[in-house]
Amino acid sequence: MKRFVGLLGVALLLMLAGCSGNQESSPKKEDTPKSEGQKESIGEPVEGGTLSIVDLNDAQGLDPHSETNAQSMHYIENMYNTLFKYKEGTYGEIEGDLVKDYEISEDGTVYTFTLHDGVKFHNGDDLTSEDVKYSIERIVEQLVRAPQFEDIETIETPNEQTVIINLKKPVAPFLTFLAYPMNAIVNQSVVEGNGGSLDNVDAGSGPFQLVHWKKDQEMVLEKFEDYFKEGLPYLDQITWKAVPDETSRTTAIRNNEIDVILQLSPKDIQLLSKSDGLSVEPVTGTYWEYIGLNLTAGPLKEKAVRQAIATAIDREAMNKAVKFGQATILAGGPIPEGHWADAKLDNYSKPDIEKAKTLLKEAGYKDGFDISLKVGQNKAQVDAAQVVKQQLKPIGIDVEILQQEDSIFFDALGKKDFEMSIVGWVGFVDPDEFLYNIFHTDEVFNQQAYSNPEVDSLLEEGRETAEQNDRYDIYKKAQSIIVDDAPMIFLYANQHASAIRDGVHGFDVNPTVTTKSLETTWIDR
Repeated sequence: MKRFVGLLGVALLLMLAGCSGNQESSPKKEDTPKSEGQKESIGEPVEGGTLSIVDLNDAQGLDPHSETNAQSMHYIENMYNTLFKYKEGTYGEIEGDLVKDYEISEDGTVYTFTLHDGVKFHNGDDLTSEDVKYSIERIVEQLVRAPQFEDIETIETPNEQTVIINLKKPVAPFLTFLAYPMNAIVNQSVVEGNGGSLDNVDAGSGPFQLVHWKKDQEMVLEKFEDYFKEGLPYLDQITWKAVPDETSRTTAIRNNEIDVILQLSPKDIQLLSKSDGLSVEPVTGTYWEYIGLNLTAGPLKEKAVRQAIATAIDREAMNKAVKFGQATILAGGPIPEGHWADAKLDNYSKPDIEKAKTLLKEAGYKDGFDISLKVGQNKAQVDAAQVVKQQLKPIGIDVEILQQEDSIFFDALGKKDFEMSIVGWVGFVDPDEFLYNIFHTDEVFNQQAYSNPEVDSLLEEGRETAEQNDRYDIYKKAQSIIVDDAPMIFLYANQHASAIRDGVHGFDVNPTVTTKSLETTWIDR
């Protein structure tokens, strides 16, 4: 049996690299991304104070098991604990959160978890193994992340502090799934007492508990006095606000009206880097963007048409126009440069208009066609849509841009009610996260309706394979096929930067945009 003693630690990452018992799938320590210019905390932590933090958009709901919107996750994650978490400053190293220690059987199919004593939910109930079992079963029922747990055979709870999970077969990134902040452990009695809905309810045990949430205005969280990690959190209160307008955000932090802007645009990185009284802390991010193509009907059913679009797009020009040249273009698959599973493909580093026209002609669209492109409220994606419209015009594709409210837009994506779209994913590190739910046939985030039996087989094999070198070969082949099939036009991976007022210490500017380091953030005015 392999054994791990969970460290209580401080902050963490969001949804990062997979770890089996031998952690072979984790990137090596020297590959860990570092924050450029991130300041060390000065002096001893000071208790108390209210931190105000601004994000681009508001949450859509507060249920950790059903929300998929990134902003919702930021608002939710500090109200809950997970079984595991990711260590601050690493690219996928795992430590315990609710789990004090654990064991994995030699064949990788039996996980035995021992929970910390004295963990309480915000309503005063004790957290037990039954809540863990209930939470995982509820995640499966909610469907959003059900594929992560589809190989669970049984969950046993021999006593209040022990959980035994039996798998049908080994799952290399299983602990990664358990560490993902939205795979939270919820209070069964609170869920059932609210008719199964957590859309406006706090059922967590995390460092902060919900005071109120006024949608599109603010959310207020306060310190949970009975938190099981002694001495934490330091802050008394956190106030979240959604401010979509860039100028309003930057003006507020320069006027000392807010403490943190969670996500800066490339333009604002340049602007605020020159401001006194605050720091801009950038890291290499895990937020990647793409053009999604719906394969269910029309010209986009044809592989050659999709390849033509991929060939016509000038990613470098788009990067300069939309991201001020600060993103890293994705000339191949979605896994960015520097990641151990980067396939190093270079299919689309340069646009080729003549080749794109030839591909359209071969597909029977010599004169081009009209098509719609849906986009939400993200300004960078709206700007990118205009660039796409310009870049596809020379090959005869006339693009109509349809901008929608975010709630309507994401609902349309889920229902495959679009022809083309521009959107992004954030927080992936393990290749399973980049690929399985998005490109495996009929999986929940396969919005493009892409299906290739060979890709399905490779992704299934990669999920079961423990050795990193073997996984690399599997995922390189899968990415090669996906890039050739072109269900998505991969654009770029973004830098992530936050603006932080002087006097705020311990906040981790994280590649995955997680905010779970608020547990150990403190203020010294």
